[in-house]
Amino acid sequence: MIRKGLYAAYNERDYECYETENGCVKLISYDKGDVANGFIPYNDTTFTKEVPRDAVEEVFFVATYATYQNETFGVSDASDRRVLLTTSEKEKADKYHFQRTDKYLYEKHVLKEEVKLMEKKTPYS
Repeated sequence: MIRKGLYAAYNERDYECYETENGCVKLISYDKGDVANGFIPYNDTTFTKEVPRDAVEEVFFVATYATYQNETFGVSDASDRRVLLTTSEKEKADKYHFQRTDKYLYEKHVLKEEVKLMEKKTPYS
């Protein structure tokens, strides 16, 4: 699973999150064991916990990128074996045989062992 979007560090773990209207942070977990840590079931596979903003160590954006044949691409999705690379650059898309999927978006599935995945964390204020 790749990470992308807004995350919060809370009790030495990173959780997907979003800010609530009252200035708190809603943490999202897919680990049923977090119920023991005060998370409330949202449905069978998702658990949430609302905490004050100052209770989290940090809030940050995560974007996952991949190096493929010495070029950097965005990553839209990944499984155990494959990664979906994306770019808006037509020249790179043509060079590496990406498929056009939208007016300015090109995608290509590659094997996970063909890429090096990396995350970029950007502080959120």
